[in-house]
Amino acid sequence: MLRHHPICEKFEGHTFKIKGIDFCIGCFIGYPTAIITIITLPFTGIFNILVPTDLLIISIILLSSFLLSLFGLTKRKSIKIISKISIGVGAGFLFWSIFTSPNPNSVNFIIFGITFFILLSILNAYHGYGTYRICKRCEYKADWNNCPGMSFFNEQGNFKKKNIEEK
Repeated sequence: MLRHHPICEKFEGHTFKIKGIDFCIGCFIGYPTAIITIITLPFTGIFNILVPTDLLIISIILLSSFLLSLFGLTKRKSIKIISKISIGVGAGFLFWSIFTSPNPNSVNFIIFGITFFILLSILNAYHGYGTYRICKRCEYKADWNNCPGMSFFNEQGNFKKKNIEEK
């Protein structure tokens, strides 16, 4: 899915348009940046210069740009995009800090799985709460069954509550 935000002016800062199609800034910028970083980092020769601990420190610094969102500093799309690029690159560095560690590959896979599960859970909880908080202040008071901004999702069957009598 290219967008997962309500079609509403309160969420315009979360998306951008290309040829009339809405894209989520976080997903469309952050995830590809992480994947590109993971793929290209080995070709830079950086592993000859930095040890896994260095990669981890760099990843923490880059991932900490997430704090810009927590403090409400990403209201401008340009800052939000830069933050998402930083988070994506930081995730790539985190990936390589784990997979270049001197552990057996099986241990690194377990560490990777646990680490990314925790990080993605925190990120999704933060975004879910943020959406709820914005929608609670709306005239529809997070009544997503009747919210026109959620109509696309309701039509797809993702959010619409099924009435027991309808069955």
